[in-house]
Amino acid sequence: MLLKKQLLYKRLILLTTLIVGSFYFGMSSNLVLNNLETSEVSIPKPDSVTVYLFFRIDCKICEYYTNNLEKLHEVYKKDQVGFVAVFPNFMDKPLEIERYCKKFGLPFGTKTDYSKRLTKKFKATVTPEVVVYNETKETILYQGRIDNTYYKLGRKRSVTTSSELATVLESHVNGEMIGVEFTQAVGCFIQ
Repeated sequence: MLLKKQLLYKRLILLTTLIVGSFYFGMSSNLVLNNLETSEVSIPKPDSVTVYLFFRIDCKICEYYTNNLEKLHEVYKKDQVGFVAVFPNFMDKPLEIERYCKKFGLPFGTKTDYSKRLTKKFKATVTPEVVVYNETKETILYQGRIDNTYYKLGRKRSVTTSSELATVLESHVNGEMIGVEFTQAVGCFIQ
């Protein structure tokens, strides 16, 4: 037990040193994100795209989209499109997030954002809200809803007529102009 604590302590010191050093020396502020399933998940390679998914464990709209997001992840992971589920609310604790991901089959990395660093950077306000971000160019390609199933909190269309996230990812992969850059996300407020 003592050996495990010492190893954990050494890893914590190393991680802290790397983070502080990268900011001090002006290196990239992109961090390796904790993955509750495995040991870590890295932000994808240069000129790739990361889909940041702002989530809450207690949001039924987030639950609704988990299957769709799992399918999108499977389709686009070969095209250097990474997915990271961001949990900005204090009430979403790591162990609960791990259970949530297992329950709903989320195959991608997760990150807590209690300090609201990513939430503020992207000005995210609700969950689920997606940000499709070009890591190299440091530009937002798209931000908003996953699709138009939910048109109002608690109000769902019987037929989805547009899937903005899927359309944006397809356009990016095909090198096409992205038609829509922003839509209003509908969901549970980030606290």
